[in-house]
Amino acid sequence: MDNRAEAFRKKFNDSGQHLGAAPTEIASLKVRETVQSHSEYRDFLHALEHQAGLRSSPVSGDFQGSGHLLTDGSTKIIFVEHESGLEILYIAGSIASLVGLVPLVLQGWRAFRVRHQGRHNFERGGIEIRHLDQKGQLLESHAYDGFGLASFPFAVNAALASAAKIAEGDLPQLRQEVLALTEMDVVVAPNVRTME
Repeated sequence: MDNRAEAFRKKFNDSGQHLGAAPTEIASLKVRETVQSHSEYRDFLHALEHQAGLRSSPVSGDFQGSGHLLTDGSTKIIFVEHESGLEILYIAGSIASLVGLVPLVLQGWRAFRVRHQGRHNFERGGIEIRHLDQKGQLLESHAYDGFGLASFPFAVNAALASAAKIAEGDLPQLRQEVLALTEMDVVVAPNVRTME
């Protein structure tokens, strides 16, 4: 058994409970870079709450780091502290997360670290995106953050592409369900009386 894949299955299962989604609908986006102290994460969460109006609360689960539920009131993501970098867990098909919260957190994190740590030359770590397919197999894609802030739109585009693949995998089943409902409607419709 692949222990890493099993760890992600647990992580996605726990995330799904907090985000209201199935484990196969959850994706992980990790910015791999060394974080000197967890106080950086706490200061950043404080900034997100006071400057961006987000709400943060600790969440329990097997996240392999401290997890925080971040919300803007309508959309939620999980922010995970790791010594090896920031991880964001989100619902892959949630456009609101991918065009709102995820880029806000990614760009805010990079700007925060430059401003508060005085580090203008980050080590060029990778950006990793992971999710489970419908069979529960772990799928991974990697991008390399060689362009500083300019790479974050690429990370979000990669996340959108990953979400599109997941949604594309669900389309055949959804089409069958719609077809079944349409056929049922055709059978039921002739017996329905309308009020005139």
